Amino acid sequence: MTTTQGTQGPPSWVLRLLSMTTYVGIVGFVVAEIVQIAQYGTDGLLAASFLNALAWIVGVNAIITGSGHLVMPDPIADSIGWPRGSPFQWEVGLAGLLIGVLGVLAPAFDRDFQLATVIAFSIFFLGAAVGHVVQRFRASNTAPGNTGFIFWFDVVAPLGLIALYVAT
Repeated sequence: MTTTQGTQGPPSWVLRLLSMTTYVGIVGFVVAEIVQIAQYGTDGLLAASFLNALAWIVGVNAIITGSGHLVMPDPIADSIGWPRGSPFQWEVGLAGLLIGVLGVLAPAFDRDFQLATVIAFSIFFLGAAVGHVVQRFRASNTAPGNTGFIFWFDVVAPLGLIALYVAT
């Protein structure tokens, strides 16, 4: 595969694998929900779902995706349709890592800390969704990491997290 700069990019299977990293947080959340129901039934399920979402959907997911921007910036850039070598990859990676750490810590803290985590996650991910749309129409960027599953995750995950916060 050749990138827009003419350099050799990773094989398509590597890009597909990178695009699946978001599923780790989703699978972890689903497993945590199954365990919750198996142990406690539906008693307290909504509150537990909110804490599970903080830990997995926000925490683990953002740590993985943020780390990807930090340690594998070129393949991540290729998957999104960005140019390689942008210093903004480092900044996006640190922001993702920060949000992930907040998510992992949030279940152990009070509602104020949890709300701050929801706000940080939602601003970053909904903002990323807007960026995906802008790139789709301004730059005709249809790369899987721009218009694929990640776009929908960037919209649905924060809205779902906000709904869980409000419902609890």
